[in-house]
Amino acid sequence: MYRILLVDDEWLELDTLENYIPWEEMGYQVVGTAENGKVALRLLGEMEERGVQGQETEESALPDVVLTDVKMPVMDGLAFSKILHDKYPDMQIVFLSGYNDFEYVKSALAVEACGYILKPLDPEELKSTMEKVREKCSKTFKDKKSQAVVTAENLKNLLGFSMGEKEELWEDICQSCNTILHCRPENRTFYVGMITIDEYRFLSGYESDGSVILNSIHTAIRKLTNKKILPLHINDHSYLLLSDGELGTAMAGFMKKEGEAARWTTVCLYGSRQSLERMPVLCQEMNRYRRWHVKLYGSGHIISCDGQEESTEGQVEEETAEPEILISYLQNGEKEQIGEWLDIYFLKPRREEGMVKDAFELTERIYASVIETNPGAEEQLGSKAELYGKLSAAEGASLIKDILIQFLEKTADTLAALSGDRRLEVVNQVRHLIELEYDAPLTIEYLAEKVYMSPNYLRTLFKDYTGETVLEYVTRTRINRSAELLRDTNMRVSDISRKVGYENPSHYCAVFRRQMGITPNQFRNKTAGSGRYD
Repeated sequence: MYRILLVDDEWLELDTLENYIPWEEMGYQVVGTAENGKVALRLLGEMEERGVQGQETEESALPDVVLTDVKMPVMDGLAFSKILHDKYPDMQIVFLSGYNDFEYVKSALAVEACGYILKPLDPEELKSTMEKVREKCSKTFKDKKSQAVVTAENLKNLLGFSMGEKEELWEDICQSCNTILHCRPENRTFYVGMITIDEYRFLSGYESDGSVILNSIHTAIRKLTNKKILPLHINDHSYLLLSDGELGTAMAGFMKKEGEAARWTTVCLYGSRQSLERMPVLCQEMNRYRRWHVKLYGSGHIISCDGQEESTEGQVEEETAEPEILISYLQNGEKEQIGEWLDIYFLKPRREEGMVKDAFELTERIYASVIETNPGAEEQLGSKAELYGKLSAAEGASLIKDILIQFLEKTADTLAALSGDRRLEVVNQVRHLIELEYDAPLTIEYLAEKVYMSPNYLRTLFKDYTGETVLEYVTRTRINRSAELLRDTNMRVSDISRKVGYENPSHYCAVFRRQMGITPNQFRNKTAGSGRYD
């Protein structure tokens, strides 16, 4: 459906045009009305500004057709149409007048009007004229689209050549661009940019609604022609942008308007006009800057290519992100900690192949240490093939991180469902370790490493479940074992001290007395021959 703007100084005529003409039946949508040419130009300017700022809606988009009266105060239809033709050359103009005068007809032809309707309106004449206007709009759109496709194809064929080669072909492309963008024939430079659909392989292969997202982005990019921008389709995921005006504001509006879809795109722009013959060099530069930026910062940004440098100087040093800590988070269901761990893991930018390699190694570690050791987990999580496919398709650290977070959180949920109260299981595992190795120099760090848990978290968890600290439990276990040896054997106190993990007998005696209320020798004398201690 084409959009139409109605302009007439007689309010009754304007009301009739807007509300009593079956526009929708003829394939049109009324997007505005104005009482003279000056008001109409202001309205068009507001529509254009909303579009540039990304606030445009389908209802407020620029019209394809303007139906205007000829005789109006302030600014008549002829003066209005001359300005309209210069500023919006693709907009079709239809005159409406009660004056059947040859001079008006000649003036209409001078501004390439595609229709002239006399008042009072004849419904059949209006329908016939507007049908021709629709055909003209359709032909203009198809011709422009066809010319843009041919221009893009010719440009693709020339991008492999160096500057100065194939000069006659560059000249043809330049003339085509001037025609499409309504630039002066002698123009040789344009504002240049590139818009890319990032993570294209991931969207097309792994994202559930990827095809919908891709179609939405392609459609939005093609609509840039309404902003006097020529998007030339270079490949599946890249468009070269050409314009006779500065691109920054329009592309900022595009990113704002497209919202969720735009987060998958990156825009590279040059702030000064460029010769088309420099396109091979400029496209290489923009592609390099884009890959570098997406790898480090992800998609959804506008990059200024003027003076751009690929530098990572001054970045913070990478913090330690030990896989054992991540494993403990997974086993204990601490999903809120997973993202923080990955933030540290990806803090220092890596080379692209380094990021993917590290992600693969981390995944292998998780499968070997956690998933394959828990019956049923691998069956619920599926094979590694799809996960590796997603990681291989991802371009930047941000998407790699998102993929890993989804996988790790699902792993944590799966382990929690399979193991019941995993925290109690861990506490019992630590208890068992202490009872087996109480004679060794046990530390909280050693025990935490054995159960894949951070020392601080183990301290808290153990106290919550047992009411004792780890140290108190170790001490009680050692003293109880030494009491059994004092009661049931004739070993010397110093030997018992070392056997239960105390190298210094005096320290052992002090701890024993604090726990039992008597010395080891007093305990032995009191319990000698009893075989038990009450």
